[in-house]
Amino acid sequence: MFRNFIDGFGNWWAAHQPAFWSRLSPAYRSALVILIVVVLWIGSGFIGGSKTNDNAQAKTNEVPRVQVALLNETERNATVTIRGRTQALHAVDVKAEVEGAVQALHFEKGDHVKKGQILCEIKTNDRIAKLDQARAMVAQTAKQHDVDLDLAKSGFRSKIQVATSQAQLEAARASERSMEIQLANTKMVAPFDGIADDRYVDVGDYMRVGDKCALIIAPEPFLAVGTVSEQQVGQIKAGDPASATLVTGETVQGKVRFVASKADDTTRTFRVEIELPNPDAKLRDGVSADIHIPVRQVMAAKISPGILVLDDNGVVGVRTVAAGVVHFKPVQIISDGPDGMWISGLSNGTTVITVGQEFVNDGEHVLAVKAGAKA
Repeated sequence: MFRNFIDGFGNWWAAHQPAFWSRLSPAYRSALVILIVVVLWIGSGFIGGSKTNDNAQAKTNEVPRVQVALLNETERNATVTIRGRTQALHAVDVKAEVEGAVQALHFEKGDHVKKGQILCEIKTNDRIAKLDQARAMVAQTAKQHDVDLDLAKSGFRSKIQVATSQAQLEAARASERSMEIQLANTKMVAPFDGIADDRYVDVGDYMRVGDKCALIIAPEPFLAVGTVSEQQVGQIKAGDPASATLVTGETVQGKVRFVASKADDTTRTFRVEIELPNPDAKLRDGVSADIHIPVRQVMAAKISPGILVLDDNGVVGVRTVAAGVVHFKPVQIISDGPDGMWISGLSNGTTVITVGQEFVNDGEHVLAVKAGAKA
């Protein structure tokens, strides 16, 4: 049967083939057939490619999906956070007021000392002898003055002579007091109860007036000090509650003790001091601390810091979704901690993009999927 079909098609083609085809040689006929096949193949590729491009374009125009969550606001204290350090309220270098060689030391570094306790002792040398001499002079001038007073009553001494002897007596007494002070100053004492944090001399060292003997630090109260900006200083006043979180992880509650009235000329910031209790003398001078001062109550929502973005002007905010459209909303950071960040500036129940906010822009249409929901 197939043989009959081939013979029949051959007879039909011989009767109906175009005249130009019959004039072509077999080689040209083969080349023309190949050309037609190639053109048909390329044409089919364009058609198929168009469908592929249409599919790709459809995928490109697909609405992006983002993960969202509803923000719930609660009342929270807005807090000014300051980076600062601890500092002793009273820290004094005990210095020599007279000169001489150190005769004895009555403390070691780290000792707790009491007010008036002798710390460093300088040799008295001839100061005791000079004091005895001054006292003898006082006794002599006192007797002379008494004699002059008696003689003046009898008219044998003038008022000028009495006044002269009185002046000599007062000068002798002043000399006595001066020597007593010099002798007392050979013993340097603690100005208040505290801790001897440093010792600057050893026995045998020669001290001149103004040389340091010891550093005494009062353990209580202690301070946490820092600076605030011009925008923040008006929100803080003395007596406000505050806290200091030390770099060691310890948090100490206190209160604002001082707010500077004059800004630093270089930084244009204002010094703030927080008074901290230190009954066990655990706080140390110079430890880094974050100072937190509640300034007012606001409605705030807790978020992960990772959802914050910046707009083209560098403003901090989040991306929200309303009616399937992305919107950028600026926010204010109220406080930040290891458990999350608190922000204000959004209304309660705002839908915030939590995943994918980096890949969408303001005004773009998106498909919002709640956390945990199936896409």
